[in-house]
Amino acid sequence: MGLLVALWVVLACAGVVHAGEQPLSRIAIRRATAAVVNSASVKAHPTVLGLKGQSSDWVVVEFSHPNPSNDDWIAVFSPSGFSSEICQPESWEDLPPFLCTAPIKFQYANFTNGAYKNSGKGSLRLQLINQRADFAFALFSGGFSAVRLQHVFSIFFCVIYTYRLGHRLSDGSHIWSKSYSFRASPYPGQDSLQRVVIFGDLGKGEEDGSDEYGNYEQASLNTTKQIINDLENIDMVIHIGDLSYANGYLSQWDQFTAQIEPIASTVPYMIGSGNHERDWPDTGSFYGYNDSGGECGVPTQTMFYVPAENRAKLWYLTEYGMFRFCIADTEQDWRPGTEQYKFIEQCLSSVDRHKQPWLIFLAHRVLGYSSGSWYEIMMGSYGEPMGREGLQDLWQKYKNRCVQDGSNHYSGRFNATTHIVVGGGGASLSPFRATVPYWSFFRDFDFGFVKLTAFNNSFLLFEYKKSRDGNATFFLEGFLEVRFQSQLGNLQGCERRRRRRSMRLLLWAAAAAWLAVCAADHPSRGGGGEQPLSRIAVERTVHAVDDAAHVKASPLVLGLTGENSEFVDVEFFHPNPSDDDWIGVFSPANFSAAICEPENQRQYPPVLCTAPIKYQFANFKNDDYSKSGKGSLNLQLINQREDFLFALFSGGLLSPKLIAVSNKVAFVNPKAPVYPRLAQGKSWNEMTVTWTSGYDITEAIPFVEWGEKGGRRFLAPAGTLTFDKNSMCGAPARTVGWRHPGYIHTSYLKDLWPDSPYTYRLGHRLMNGTRIWSKSYSFKASPYPGQDSLQRVVIFGDMGKAEADGSNEFNNFQPGSLNTTYQIIRDLENTDMVVHIGDICYANGYLSQWDQFTAQIEPIASTVPYMIGSGNHERDWPGTGSFYGNLDSGGECGVPAQTMFYTPAENRAKFWYATDYGMFRFCIAHTEEDWRPGTEQYKFIEQCLSSVDRQKQPWLIFLAHRVLGYSSCAYYESEGTFEEPMGREALQELWQKYKVDLAFYGHVHSYERTCPVYQSQCVVNASSHYSGPFQATTHVVVGGAGASLSEFTTSKIQWSHFTDFDHGFVKLTAFNHSSLLFEYKKSRDGNVYDHFTISRDYRDILACSIDNCPRTTLAS
Repeated sequence: MGLLVALWVVLACAGVVHAGEQPLSRIAIRRATAAVVNSASVKAHPTVLGLKGQSSDWVVVEFSHPNPSNDDWIAVFSPSGFSSEICQPESWEDLPPFLCTAPIKFQYANFTNGAYKNSGKGSLRLQLINQRADFAFALFSGGFSAVRLQHVFSIFFCVIYTYRLGHRLSDGSHIWSKSYSFRASPYPGQDSLQRVVIFGDLGKGEEDGSDEYGNYEQASLNTTKQIINDLENIDMVIHIGDLSYANGYLSQWDQFTAQIEPIASTVPYMIGSGNHERDWPDTGSFYGYNDSGGECGVPTQTMFYVPAENRAKLWYLTEYGMFRFCIADTEQDWRPGTEQYKFIEQCLSSVDRHKQPWLIFLAHRVLGYSSGSWYEIMMGSYGEPMGREGLQDLWQKYKNRCVQDGSNHYSGRFNATTHIVVGGGGASLSPFRATVPYWSFFRDFDFGFVKLTAFNNSFLLFEYKKSRDGNATFFLEGFLEVRFQSQLGNLQGCERRRRRRSMRLLLWAAAAAWLAVCAADHPSRGGGGEQPLSRIAVERTVHAVDDAAHVKASPLVLGLTGENSEFVDVEFFHPNPSDDDWIGVFSPANFSAAICEPENQRQYPPVLCTAPIKYQFANFKNDDYSKSGKGSLNLQLINQREDFLFALFSGGLLSPKLIAVSNKVAFVNPKAPVYPRLAQGKSWNEMTVTWTSGYDITEAIPFVEWGEKGGRRFLAPAGTLTFDKNSMCGAPARTVGWRHPGYIHTSYLKDLWPDSPYTYRLGHRLMNGTRIWSKSYSFKASPYPGQDSLQRVVIFGDMGKAEADGSNEFNNFQPGSLNTTYQIIRDLENTDMVVHIGDICYANGYLSQWDQFTAQIEPIASTVPYMIGSGNHERDWPGTGSFYGNLDSGGECGVPAQTMFYTPAENRAKFWYATDYGMFRFCIAHTEEDWRPGTEQYKFIEQCLSSVDRQKQPWLIFLAHRVLGYSSCAYYESEGTFEEPMGREALQELWQKYKVDLAFYGHVHSYERTCPVYQSQCVVNASSHYSGPFQATTHVVVGGAGASLSEFTTSKIQWSHFTDFDHGFVKLTAFNHSSLLFEYKKSRDGNVYDHFTISRDYRDILACSIDNCPRTTLAS
């Protein structure tokens, strides 16, 4: 215990004792200000390190400053997005500090540069090691006490691809181009440095001065050259229309592609369509001009690829890491009701803002605002006629006026859309009107382009650069606190006060950024979801170390033979024991001050500010502990990417006193890939594998090695996601419950053979070439849709997690959750898929519990698809867009669930989706988002039910977490509804119209089956066998997989056929297209306690055409 006491003494005396001062502590980080000088520069090379596998490399940093001083210094930051990643303002209204993370090293600019003060020029040779992130070099003035940022340059460790173009002649010989290289795009949502250049109207120029084309020559060439000069710091280019100005002279297209070759061969060169590509009378263009010179779009759509559904209609979306770009085609009609308007709305509304916080709209003509004199004189509109009138409700659905003054820095809540015209890539300049409109903040009658730099998911830098010199004439910074759990396109009811921050950029031949969010409130429902860790009053912990007490844990190293879980023996002694004493397990082991922040500078940080990952009372199975003070526990640990420490506390859970701590315990490879979760992909023959590791993409490349059992092996790359504390919506997820989730990788295994067995293992390739492997797993591919074979699906809700060692007493979760898990594992050879419909692990803001849940289900989820739905304990939080404004998610607001598990949803944040398995169609709804008629989700539900091919999928299943159908739960009786309010009233017409066989729900922690019921009446009596035509949907509540049980009403309910106040789950077995077996099994023994069969020839269902089933009512 002496070491711990000594540590606290050193910390307390740090202000007095200087012998051990850390050099980085000299820098007044939080006083830093932005003082960017355009004529200053910092450049570092090489820009890519470790190409030969080395984990350290030397970098030469060259810099210049027009006003040098001996106080100037160079700092090295890693990751490169150093300016706001962990910044926290003092209050919601305050701006966050500009800089709040220290560099990893620094050096004065005049070091070995004796003439620096006079010349302002210098260079340093600095050594970098691979530290799992990219690097930025920043030049500061003002010394260490008045820090002013002058310029930044970034580099990174990464993987580069090379390619060359080839043609094989008919005689077998090959013609080759020279070699080129590029860097692959980041995974959607990947939090890394991402830089995009945007401009319009470039045209082509001639180096030899021929073809004098107004003043295109120099400007077009200058823009091109400036981009080439900065190409190492650019990841994508977007040219939004008026590309080459060939205007019908086709030779000019070759000359234009030659001009941009150094750019377009290295980074993605995305284009939009302009009037000089498309317009020609009587060819379907919106404008009947002659601007294209007769090309009418054909060369453009042929010479360049765009990911459009129809390349003749040049509107499309593309994603790059944290960006979503919605590119419109202004030469086609965009007004409400048109095909393009529907695309624009879909593109803007479907973005997952947790992954792509930066939403960019681009178009050639100015559909927003421009003070160009042509618009004023010819149109009187300050923009393209019918432009913003048709679209501004989409850009800014709830604000229709300019409410924010121009600024160089934006932070906080959404105010209004900023529109930027950036059509000065090279063509003849357009004059402005003399009078500056009030909404016009900055104008430049010169050639230039825009560069966007996303440092992370909460900080974006916007720069306008002149083509003549590449200097930033205007820049704009955007900070936001990321809380994008609710889909921004689903903004019903958003007049309520915003509680999240975001920013969008909207670019016209230009662009701009915008922030938006929405909330919906609803009273809390459901219960039984208390997280046991929430019982601990962490913030009240006091330091009461007793030197006579001790805690010892063994073994010290776990997983020596590849295990991801292992039991640890913990022995402890307390000279003054009490029955309130308890053992807490902490990970990482340095738990006492790692993320603690005092309320103000005059306070010491709290002793404890992070919850344990599990706990157990000291007298558990130690009956004489209160007398002897001696005890031992056998606790199970799983690999959670960090080391572990065991702490003895007295004072109970409400007044914890830290008595003693143990030695550290760790897994031999804490970063190893663990806990694979299979899920159906977006097509029937695709399986996804998601897993967790401690390896960031800058440290190791994730992949899956897979293939048919005994056959050829393939390597499939994986994308990587994670999230940080700022992605959480509130406490405890943002406070004592926070623990880094690690890195979540997903790989897509495609073109699988139906019903074939496959094996796979998870891999990471380190930068030195070493490969880290998981153990091998196996799965069986899904059957072909409609395949007539034995198909078995297990369904349940509200399971939660439990501890095999008896720790974390969680009401009565232990037997239910573990028993359900064990029974499914025992019958796994007879199970093809699992569907867990919400209330997954009940982490409730204690992030460590997600790892423990994925470890618990690993034997299942690594073998069969484990599909999930979202429940209140995953999603609900006030002011974040959830349909119910309660606190059930503990501040998670959906982020861990949608990151830890893959679902084939169009937008994983919305969590509604369809998935087919052989003869089954599953339509999985999201009850934490609005499902009522007129909403986006209602349209999805109807589309899912109506579009199924009942010849292939005769068994149509609807699933949702909350009871949208029927339940005789006592709580619902007290509400007077016997359902979730507004549930079946909104949906029963769809179930009956499209002949839904079964509807499953969780939320109520018990089992109940109804008769085939419609409009609260049994259409036929409940039975153990149904045959003949479809009559009505049978509703099943199966929320008793593990959580605390829910009481039923004592009233006799006519439609309620079978209830069970116990833990259990359902298994469906489709024998063929006309025979289905339903079984309800208790978790305690796996035996069947309720069952029925359906035998049906389905002639009534096969008579349905899509969207046209004959309507059935009680009258008919």
